[in-house]
Amino acid sequence: MKLQTFDEKTYHLDIMYHQGMYENSIHFIFDHESKTCAIVDPAWHADLFIKYVQKKGYVITDIWLTHWHGDHTNAADEIAAKTGAKITVGINELPYLDIEHDLTTVNDGNTISLGATTATIINTPGHTAGGICYLLDGHIIVGDTLFVYGAGHCSMPGGSVHEFYHSMQKLKAVDDAVMLHCGHDYGCKINTTMGEQKSGNAYLLLDNEPDFVRFVEGMSQGLVAYPTDALSLKEVQAML
Repeated sequence: MKLQTFDEKTYHLDIMYHQGMYENSIHFIFDHESKTCAIVDPAWHADLFIKYVQKKGYVITDIWLTHWHGDHTNAADEIAAKTGAKITVGINELPYLDIEHDLTTVNDGNTISLGATTATIINTPGHTAGGICYLLDGHIIVGDTLFVYGAGHCSMPGGSVHEFYHSMQKLKAVDDAVMLHCGHDYGCKINTTMGEQKSGNAYLLLDNEPDFVRFVEGMSQGLVAYPTDALSLKEVQAML
């Protein structure tokens, strides 16, 4: 199992990579003070995740979802049933979610807490209608909104290339030093910062909506190659 840990003042973030059919990255936020854990986008291996958290001496109290796709949610109900954890999701994702347990909804700019640890919600529709990112102290967990030098598609129900463009503009406001954590390890490396992505991720480089739409739609039609490494704006524009 590939695993990384990042230690911060109030919490530590553990990431399990390459889980399940689509090799998801599963994020665990451990609050030092309360000994509670929030798991982000749990899928595939509910019992593995529960045992992992228990072995570290913590309790899963929260499940934070970034979007509705099954490869990010298919263990949520089982974990909630076995632990009593509260499930949090973006309010605009409600029409698409297939979750049996009660849901707590959040919206853009809301702050949620796990013990002494807080996360700010950033609405990032486009990959889905109600996708959200969780901005913590020093880290942002984005689901499939961004990948390392790439991003998710907009082809499933609720997706919108135009909304995706505006979500990218919002993410440009995140501090350069913040570490980016994605729902899948699809890029050329795992560890990256928002600053690196702003300077080399095509989805963040394109600064006008028509070019962005042409780029994303061209990719879906097989006319543009999916990027997995850093590009310059000139290189991206040459692909259009």
